[in-house]
Amino acid sequence: MPSETVPGRHRPPLVIDAHVHIGPFRNFHIPDNGIEGVVAAMDSLGVDVSVMSAHASISADYTIGNDIVIDAATRFPSRILGYCAVNPNYADSMADELERCFEHAAFRGIKLHPELHGNHALDSRQYSAVWEFASRRRLPVLSHSFFAGDGLDVFARIAESYPDVQLILGHAGQDFGIDSVIDLAAGHENIWLDLCGPLSLDGAVEKLVHALGPGRILFGSDLPFCDGALQLGTLLYSRLDPSQVEAIAGKNALGLFGEAAA
Repeated sequence: MPSETVPGRHRPPLVIDAHVHIGPFRNFHIPDNGIEGVVAAMDSLGVDVSVMSAHASISADYTIGNDIVIDAATRFPSRILGYCAVNPNYADSMADELERCFEHAAFRGIKLHPELHGNHALDSRQYSAVWEFASRRRLPVLSHSFFAGDGLDVFARIAESYPDVQLILGHAGQDFGIDSVIDLAAGHENIWLDLCGPLSLDGAVEKLVHALGPGRILFGSDLPFCDGALQLGTLLYSRLDPSQVEAIAGKNALGLFGEAAA
């Protein structure tokens, strides 16, 4: 398994990256952004499975982006799972696109990026179809939560209104302050934190685990947008004990995304 090559003080038996992208982005040069480059990066890091959305989905065309994910998962069925991304500017077609995506077994969650989709509030009517669909199917929903956008109060309202949705804060609400994020997650058992971003800050993961326990924290790298070595290395060389690292590196995601993530 690729995780046998994982360096560091901790060597978890399973590494699942819960925050990955694929394809070019409109205003950044991202080398090796295709599925071959992403899988090569996974292999070099020791990542077993990635859960991904396409850059096209959060910029130019969400349906093309979802098709890119379908192709990637078809070509690498044991390595790639998908988030279905939808755009609130096309609210009337959201439900149809969600149904289309989830005809494919590779899709295990929904990806939202409100800052790149017109800044509609996540609890506005434009997103109603997402929350209703995710609630019926008990799906995880990953939303960007970095560089302004919706406040933590919005995430709290969604978590309370849709208790069957597992709501993942991408980047763990990094710019809201770690103490505020801890308070939010402590008060809502269906809020999860992915660590791409905060993992580059010494002591952040330790503080989160000390306050919340390791059970609702996910490893994420933001590949290929970011260098996954910094993110994974900070976790593997952290001051956590091996069982905590094992949970964050892969065990939590396995429970959240299902057995196909093994």
